[in-house]
Amino acid sequence: MKIRSMIITMLAVLFSMNMHAQFVRLEKYPTIPVEYEAAFVDQVTNYVSGVVKSLYGQYFGQLSPEGNIYGYGSFYTDMDGEVYGLYRNGDLAFGIKKGADIAKVGTNDHFIAYDLRTGYPIYIMKDNQKYNPSTDMREKNKFMVLTYPNGDKYVGEVIDNKREGYGLYFYANGNYYYGKYKNNKQYGYGALFKQQNNNVTIQYWDGSDED
Repeated sequence: MKIRSMIITMLAVLFSMNMHAQFVRLEKYPTIPVEYEAAFVDQVTNYVSGVVKSLYGQYFGQLSPEGNIYGYGSFYTDMDGEVYGLYRNGDLAFGIKKGADIAKVGTNDHFIAYDLRTGYPIYIMKDNQKYNPSTDMREKNKFMVLTYPNGDKYVGEVIDNKREGYGLYFYANGNYYYGKYKNNKQYGYGALFKQQNNNVTIQYWDGSDED
């Protein structure tokens, strides 16, 4: 009986630890300090932009003086779908990966994944481990497509049907914007992609300006 009791106790402890690991409250993705983001923008603000084709897919965005993918950009790939965000030496540093069924927001190592069929978050990936989002996070956060009467479209994170988090704003004229939103408005650093001339313009918003 003592051995059985010890086994039951050990299983209970292990189950409790596993539940804690799976439901521990995590940030959706790393918070980028504004000073770091500003330093990054200072470096890439004058980089040229253009279109580059590779075996991985087609890239449209900024390029370093050496011709490397560096800065704000978007990739259209067979493997990851549409990828938008900040690139450093060809690798995504932070952004949105939008596939056929799942959208991922964050870095390659720490991100939140959304089910595009429902819009709800399904897991958080950090340190090669999957975690279930908290109940509060599930209830408040979604990844949605919002359309507007003028033909514009927003694709990204929302809270209470308002643009909140990272997203893409597609204008009816073919241009699109990648960046962060707060309380339904563009907030912080972002980039406007103009497809007519393959130009990328970095912008900063303090949250008081409209789209």
